[in-house]
Amino acid sequence: MTRLELLTLLYSLQALLESDKADKAIEIIEKIIKEAENTNI
Repeated sequence: MTRLELLTLLYSLQALLESDKADKAIEIIEKIIKEAENTNI
């Protein structure tokens, strides 16, 4: 993930949290964690 992609993701999550859509932010975070755990490095 590039720096720009990471910043975009973090700003998107921040916007969801600030707009009282924490449930959607958590859903996205869980998907990212699952994908990271399944990625073979």
